[in-house]
Amino acid sequence: MIDLHTPTLLLVILVVSFTLSATLASVARRFKRDGMLYWAWGFALHTLTYVLFVLRGHVSDLVSVVLANTLLAVSFALISEGVQQFLQVRWSRWLVWAPVPLVAVLFFALLGHAQTRIILSGLIIAWQCALIAWQLGSERDKVVGRGAYFVIGSFLAISAAFLLRTVGALYGEVGIGSITTSNPLQSATFLFVSVALMMVCQGVVLMTNERADERNRLLAMQDELTGLSNRRFIMEALALQLAQARRNGKPVSVLMIDVDYFKSINDTYGHLSGDRVLRNLATSLRSRLRAQDMAGRWGGEEFLVVLPDTDAAGATILAGNLRAEVEDARWSAQDGRSIPLTLSIGVHTCDSATEELDTVISAADQALYRAKQAGRNRVEQS
Repeated sequence: MIDLHTPTLLLVILVVSFTLSATLASVARRFKRDGMLYWAWGFALHTLTYVLFVLRGHVSDLVSVVLANTLLAVSFALISEGVQQFLQVRWSRWLVWAPVPLVAVLFFALLGHAQTRIILSGLIIAWQCALIAWQLGSERDKVVGRGAYFVIGSFLAISAAFLLRTVGALYGEVGIGSITTSNPLQSATFLFVSVALMMVCQGVVLMTNERADERNRLLAMQDELTGLSNRRFIMEALALQLAQARRNGKPVSVLMIDVDYFKSINDTYGHLSGDRVLRNLATSLRSRLRAQDMAGRWGGEEFLVVLPDTDAAGATILAGNLRAEVEDARWSAQDGRSIPLTLSIGVHTCDSATEELDTVISAADQALYRAKQAGRNRVEQS
C-alpha cells in the first residue's frame, strides 16, 4: 500500500476545505434558501479542524484533540443542516447534533487513550457522513440532475475511509497512534478524504446550478400569478397532444374557460381580490384534473385545459362539474367579503387527424363565445 506523507495530505484536505468554504460563501447570498450558508460555515470549521490537526504536538492536546474533533463534529452537523434546508425538510435535531457533545465529553475523558479515540472518531465521522448521504438519497425526488450523486458518493466514501481506519485501530495497526503519523492506513484514509472533498465541491456546485436551471425552466413555462402553465407552454403541450392523437387515433378535448364578469370583480373588490380569485381557481382546476391533463392561463381571466384521451361526452361532464363546483363554492375577497363567482366554458373535441392547433383553439373559443352570449355560467360545445 502507498505510504504518503500524512501531514501533507492533511494540508491538502485543509486547502480543499478552505476552497470549498470560500466558493460556497461567495454564492451563499444567491442560493440563500438552498442552505449554502450552512455548507460554507461547515467547511470553514472543517478547515479550522485540519489546521488544529496539523498543529498536533505544537499546541495543547485540549486544542488539537478535544477542540479539533468537536469542531469536526460541528462541521458535519452544519453540513447536515444545509442539506435539510436544501431539501426543505426537517430531520431530528438529536440525530444531527448529538455527536457534538458526545465528542466533546468523550475526547476530554479519553485524552490519554489514543487508540480508543481513533475508534470513536472513526465511528462518529462515519455516522455523520452516512447521515448526510442518506438525507440526500432518501429525498432524491426533491433534487434535479446528477450533482447529488457526486455528493452522496463522496460522503459515503469518507464514511468508508474512516470505518477502514477504525478497523485498523481495532486490529492494532502499527503507527496509527497519532493523526499525523505516516503509514499506509493513514495515507489511504486521508487520500480518500481529499479526493472525496474535491468531488463534494464539484457536486455541490453542480447541484445548486442544476436547481437554478430547473427554476429558470419552470419560470419560463409557468404563469407567475397562478402557477399554471403559461400561454406558450400550454400551446406547446396542446400541439404535442394533437400530434400524438394523429398517431394513436385517440381524441383530445379542450376547455376554454372564462371567469364571468371578472372586470366587475376587480372594480368592486379590488385587484388583489381578483388575483386571489385567479389563484384559488387555479388550485381548484388542478384538484379536478387527472395526472395527464394540463391547465394553463390563456390570458387575463381565461384558462385553457387540455384533456388527452377524452371524448366530447367526458369533456362536457368535466366542464359541467367544474362550473357547478365553482358556482357552489365560497369565494372571498381580501377583506373577507363573499364574491359570487361563475364560469363560462367552451368545449371542443378533436376527432379529426387533420385538425390543426389554431383550428382547435378557435373552435373552443367560439364555443366559449356562445356560452357568454347565451347568458354566461354555462357550458357550450363546438
